[in-house]
Amino acid sequence: MNRSIRRVALTLGLAFLALLVQLNYTQVFASKRYAEHPANRRLLVKEYSTQRGDVIAGGEVIARSVPTDDRLKYLREYPLDALMSEISGYYSLVYGGAGLERAYNSYLTGNKPARVESIVDQLLGRDRKGNSLLLTMDMELQRIAAEKLGRQRGAVAAIDPQTGAVLALFSNPTYNPNALSSHNTGAIRRSWDFYQNDPSNPLLSRSFQERYPPGSTFKILVAAAALENGIKPTDTFPNPTALPLPLTNRTLGNFGGGACRGGSGGRISMAQGLRVSCNTTFAQIGMQIGADKLVAQAEKLGMQKPPVFDLPATASCIRTAPRGCAEPTLDEPQTALSSIGQFDVRVTPLQMARLVAAVANGGMLVRPHLVREVQDYTGAILETIAPPAEGQAFSAGTAATLKAMMIDVVQNGTGRPVRVPGIEIGGKTGTAETGAEGKPPHSWFVAFAPGISVAVIVENGGDLGDEATGGRVAGPIAKAMIEALSRRGAESG
Repeated sequence: MNRSIRRVALTLGLAFLALLVQLNYTQVFASKRYAEHPANRRLLVKEYSTQRGDVIAGGEVIARSVPTDDRLKYLREYPLDALMSEISGYYSLVYGGAGLERAYNSYLTGNKPARVESIVDQLLGRDRKGNSLLLTMDMELQRIAAEKLGRQRGAVAAIDPQTGAVLALFSNPTYNPNALSSHNTGAIRRSWDFYQNDPSNPLLSRSFQERYPPGSTFKILVAAAALENGIKPTDTFPNPTALPLPLTNRTLGNFGGGACRGGSGGRISMAQGLRVSCNTTFAQIGMQIGADKLVAQAEKLGMQKPPVFDLPATASCIRTAPRGCAEPTLDEPQTALSSIGQFDVRVTPLQMARLVAAVANGGMLVRPHLVREVQDYTGAILETIAPPAEGQAFSAGTAATLKAMMIDVVQNGTGRPVRVPGIEIGGKTGTAETGAEGKPPHSWFVAFAPGISVAVIVENGGDLGDEATGGRVAGPIAKAMIEALSRRGAESG
């Protein structure tokens, strides 16, 4: 009997000890994590007594809090509906926050930066007023991106090539954040289920969270690596109708078949290869410089790791793994295919905008950013945000040579549909095989012009399908944005 009592006592003692440990862990060590978790409903109810700050882009309010008559006091509204949803995100009673609503929650609720007024409001039980975010976005360019992309699936990313300030980020399909931010929990859940079950995944921000094969736009990076390693634009390479791949019985062909235009005596220069987007030329260049130097150049341009950004952004990879980037080891055939933006190379549109920006700005890798200023409810500036560049991705000389080569692509090569008289535009087209049977390739166009670096992808050729090229489908979207920015500059000048 005594032995049984001792066992029961020991069991109860261990149970009480485990409970004590769990309580201490929850209340001491994990309390902050639980309290700040975006799905913590008690936290959200408490936060709804705060008038969250506005989110403002180009003078337009894209997120605001309005008073209500219910216990939550304020309702979060998004006046532009889906136009800015991947930037603003949503502020949901049921599902927490996303986008800037989550990333800058402590600012929008007035908890950061710490201010005496906020502390006094808390002590006196007064409703607090949060801080407002002023964004770098150019709303005219954002609307052009949305209008020109239309119903086609794809994404647009545009940044200032000198500062990294984001000018436009738009993806299609997208969603309406108002459907997730009401005070009707049943309606919120129905909208959430609708978006979650949509196979097109409208909650995914394609401009900085989706990775695509870059196709021939990746030849810009290969050309940069070549120039950095002693290859000149005038250096020539064999111009075969198809290039045998080492160690295999496969060959690599060119778009449309045959040898590339502009060669002479069975050879073609690197500059001409970029002008006409010659696959066999850049496969040879990639193999000549080697995988290690190609990977090193990609890493200098910010690949193989997620970019530092206001919002969670996906890494662009030389070799892609399900949850990130794989070790970028490449044999010769893999190097050849990677050099034309195929094999396992996957990039986001935001990454390609950064690449083109480096060409335009003298070789610096800029850090993209959305928020330029934080203000309190009186309009006083609390913080100004202007992150520095991340370093020299390639030399100024390489940047100048690449810039001239990309301008030539627009003036005389595959980028001619984007030419605009009086505007210096450099660009590169891309047609990227997806590997999905029966699906047309993606269409890319990346470009720079005064004040803008832009990347556009239209999935599966958009409205033109198999007949699409980057110049015909993605190019006009970039062109419209460049023209609008140039026209505004001319009017203000």
